[in-house]
Amino acid sequence: MFFLGKIPQSVEKLLDRLQTLSERLMEGFSAESVSQTFSNESQILDLFATEQLGCIRSGVVTIVSKGVEVACYEAGDLVGVSRVFGLPYSDLKVDEPVEIDLIQRDHFVQFVNSDPMRQHRWSNYLLTLAALYQEVLAHFHVQVQVQTPKGFQQISEGDVIIREGDIADTVYQLMSGSADVTVNNVTVGEVLNGEIFGAMAVFTGEERNATVTARQDCQLLAIPKNQFVDLIRAQPETAITLLDNMSRRIKSLNEQVIRQSARIA
Repeated sequence: MFFLGKIPQSVEKLLDRLQTLSERLMEGFSAESVSQTFSNESQILDLFATEQLGCIRSGVVTIVSKGVEVACYEAGDLVGVSRVFGLPYSDLKVDEPVEIDLIQRDHFVQFVNSDPMRQHRWSNYLLTLAALYQEVLAHFHVQVQVQTPKGFQQISEGDVIIREGDIADTVYQLMSGSADVTVNNVTVGEVLNGEIFGAMAVFTGEERNATVTARQDCQLLAIPKNQFVDLIRAQPETAITLLDNMSRRIKSLNEQVIRQSARIA
């Protein structure tokens, strides 16, 4: 599990502990489970049977509470635990394909109860989860402040996402759709599905040097400037994605320069 945004060290330690406990808890699990792939679902728990929980094999699942994305589950995390035991639960949605092992509740309970050490790990897991939510609640209660809405955003075709000359306070990732990049009303590139954009001006502190306009209806992940570094620290693969995107754009610009030079010649 991980949170977007700055979190205290106490929460980071609890997240690490929870991940370790989850892995150890499921060691040796051989009861019947069904692996299923979910994609672009607003509530994947609706697709679970009443007495099924899941263990994420690959991908990321977003936790949504009262319409707000609050955190994400990742590979190795258990999902649907509260629901399967009749407790209140948050919505879980996915924007990219996710593979989940579906487990019958009775099989899981039998597995846990079959070994005293496993029972201890399960109790420890639940206590750590409770402590985690308590720490997060306390942290955000102190940090509550009015700010520009971020998170997942729906953008209509033709809408401007970034405007040339604006102050850079947000980094974006295009979750679906595509967009055009223009400078002085001249198209110089494009943003494709999955790409991160808007980071350069955030890093340099300069104004936006290009305009990005939705070519079609898009879904974006908007990350505030002060949270982007925290995201890279928590998810290093984000930096790799960013470098890949920048490399593609530089190559595209070089090709445009070569074509323009050939025309002039």
